[in-house]
Amino acid sequence: MTTKKTDRLIGLLSLPDIIVLIVLSTSSLTGSEKIAIYFFDTLFVALIAFSFSRRMKESQERRKYLIHNWYELVGMIPIVVFALSGQSTNTYVESVTLGTLLRLLAIIYVIKLSRTIEAKSRILGGHAVLHAFISFFLALVVLSFLFYSAEHSTPNSEITTMGDALWWTIQTASTSTFGPNAVTGEGRIVGSIVMLVGIGITSTFISTLAAGLTRSRIKEASNENDPKLILKIRLAKGEITKESYLELLRLLSE
Repeated sequence: MTTKKTDRLIGLLSLPDIIVLIVLSTSSLTGSEKIAIYFFDTLFVALIAFSFSRRMKESQERRKYLIHNWYELVGMIPIVVFALSGQSTNTYVESVTLGTLLRLLAIIYVIKLSRTIEAKSRILGGHAVLHAFISFFLALVVLSFLFYSAEHSTPNSEITTMGDALWWTIQTASTSTFGPNAVTGEGRIVGSIVMLVGIGITSTFISTLAAGLTRSRIKEASNENDPKLILKIRLAKGEITKESYLELLRLLSE
């Protein structure tokens, strides 16, 4: 199977995989239904891992490729691992929810296959902005799970589901409003980390985005004064003939 066919297959299967994982975390299923979902998800992860390893082998700089795409490895953990972990700690639904959110990291590259999105991402800063966004997302998801684990079993806590914890974490990190207060020492520690992470990563994301836009504008300004680019534009508009274009290129090259 070629790389393009593999990517297309992953793109087609990514949506059904996310849907069945959401069903797994929100519905009461029988044992056989859960096993079927575990099996399907494991096959999907194997396909992602195969594509990842092949693309890394095809890359001229494997180490650089691995650094740029590290987040895909986080999303390749099969959901059955989270399910077994959740069963042992009595947090089955929350663990499966965590695994479902992390799975989104493994299929980001399917979205990046679009040339338009790839071009826009370069304008906005490329890998640096993407990594800042992914780091923020990963921090929010993991800290939400830790906050839930610390708060949900306390009688006076208003955090009863993973959704409550995720909503609280987003509010705290963005400082847009304030949710319920943490009632445990562990919850307050996690909350303090969320505040610091929110401030640090948000400022990093904004500065990286601004730097990417500045570089893009500088590059565009330099291209406007490129004689070869001007000739190509005039040729495309029909202002000069192909013979004149080739002759002028020859003169520029001398």
